[in-house]
Amino acid sequence: MHLPSLLTCAVALLPFANSLAIQHPKSSDVTASTYNALIQAGYKTAYTLDTKNYDALGEVMTTDVVYDSTALGKYGGRSVGLDEVKTSVAAAFGDDLVEHIVTNIYIMELQTPTKAKVVTFCAITYLYWAPDALSDITKTYRIWYKCDDIWVLQNGDWKMQYSYVTNMGPGVEAPY
Repeated sequence: MHLPSLLTCAVALLPFANSLAIQHPKSSDVTASTYNALIQAGYKTAYTLDTKNYDALGEVMTTDVVYDSTALGKYGGRSVGLDEVKTSVAAAFGDDLVEHIVTNIYIMELQTPTKAKVVTFCAITYLYWAPDALSDITKTYRIWYKCDDIWVLQNGDWKMQYSYVTNMGPGVEAPY
């Protein structure tokens, strides 16, 4: 088969790509709108954290949220309830610039029409823009981690109810 034939086949399959991408043996009832809403909720969570708009965390987390990042050692912790998460995150991020790079969000299982198990892989970089801090792991570092989350649908919005963070890298590392 030569290149034009391959391209013709690829173009012919494009309309089916989205429906194939969202199918999973345990979640065959995940619709495109549910899939897209969960993806957007994950990205909105990262955006809300990175812009330090902690008052908006209620748009992406339930009031009884549990966020457990104790696996990150001194860089993590466990918070229960939206107010405690807001306080903990604000204290952890301080005035530093933070960047979540969400590499993939995967719906493992739609447990009910309003509850989903989702796995998210992220890399987070804390940036402190001072020339003498670039190699200081206490001020400029990155962590590669995975979140095992439970998201629930509340009032039309998907919100994080539970998140367990696992460190996927060799440890916290200095990127420079």
